[in-house]
Amino acid sequence: MRLSVACNFDEELLAGLAGYPVYELYGKLTADYFGGGRPSFYLPEVDRAGLERYVARAHEHGVEFNYLLNASAMGNAEYTREGQAEIEDLLGWLDTIGVDSVTVANAYFLRLVKRRYPRFKVRISAHRFTDTPRKVRFWVDNGADCIVVSETNIYREMRVMEAMQRAAGAVELQLIVNNWCRQDCAIAGNHAVSMSAASQAGSRGFPLDYCSLVCNDLRLREPVNYLRANWIRPEDLYLYEAMGYHNFKIVERNTPTQILCERVAAYAGRRYEGNLLDLVQNYAYPLEKLGPKAHDAYSYRRLIKYFVKPRSVNLVKFRKVMQFGKAAGVLYPRRGPNPVQIDNRALDGFIERFRQTSCLDVDCEQCRYCHEWAERVVRIDPAWRARMSEIYADLLDEIDSGSLWDPYLRTLGEAARAMVS
Repeated sequence: MRLSVACNFDEELLAGLAGYPVYELYGKLTADYFGGGRPSFYLPEVDRAGLERYVARAHEHGVEFNYLLNASAMGNAEYTREGQAEIEDLLGWLDTIGVDSVTVANAYFLRLVKRRYPRFKVRISAHRFTDTPRKVRFWVDNGADCIVVSETNIYREMRVMEAMQRAAGAVELQLIVNNWCRQDCAIAGNHAVSMSAASQAGSRGFPLDYCSLVCNDLRLREPVNYLRANWIRPEDLYLYEAMGYHNFKIVERNTPTQILCERVAAYAGRRYEGNLLDLVQNYAYPLEKLGPKAHDAYSYRRLIKYFVKPRSVNLVKFRKVMQFGKAAGVLYPRRGPNPVQIDNRALDGFIERFRQTSCLDVDCEQCRYCHEWAERVVRIDPAWRARMSEIYADLLDEIDSGSLWDPYLRTLGEAARAMVS
């Protein structure tokens, strides 16, 4: 087993990972010229000096560092003189500070890095949705050293997973074990592009994670989506190891150190007693497990920095985003137990159906296998669910209708008329 773990740049993380089969950390600057796979407001704050120090500390602990150059779209800036200068500056600096590998999300960056900076190992991002042997061979033929398998759709297709492993040959395939994106998500590509823009230095756009809102609303309305996701339980890792998969990636980069270490312990031990969402949910972290570094992620300073943009969005209406952020535990830490409970050990046996039968030619609404399991094991607090349903309906209505961007005078006028009536 080889574990690649998200880097939150907490000074305590490396000590907490000691003794586990962690061979690398992965991360990036909070923002850079090209952007990456997560929005800046979601990431820990780190500048060049901080990243350089952390790479050196990781090496002191015998741990490699992978830098994410994994934006899905950059507005074709990479094909300009300015873009070329920026990429040479960034890659040259990464080379100087001893970064071991980079993750890229397009063929041009793969070929560019292999030609100009051959010392780097180059990994293909999960946001390229590699899910067939043919796609694997394309990246192998173009020089990839490692390929992260699609995070949204293929892990339970055992015959396909075996064929991909054979196609990879000596090139390592990596699996993200605790991603909870909806199975076969139709908007995953849109989401990746949106997140890329939200982590580009100087971005003037409002970091509204619309795709996430849509998917979380759908999970609430159809709880089967908690199970019909691409995660792998610690207890089921042996099935993938038997196929030749040994490189496992643990997310997310906004996760507090204590929780990251608990996730690593669960997967290294191949067993977890508790709520499955402790392993896979990428927000709603409990207040008591934050630690000093994670507390900063919920500071008013960061909130103002990333969200107070009066020319981009109607800040009077923005209170509805804040209401969502607090109730869901996205912009605020969670207080009390998780309102969604899925006993991980109650899922023992869930994987068995997929060992024998493909889902590629099956309509989920006709099969109902995952639905039946969800009815047995997913427990949602009814009061919280009713409240969140109202919040999602109201907020998505504001966004879809365009009223989140209404002129301030119109909003104030509507408020005045409401008070009179």
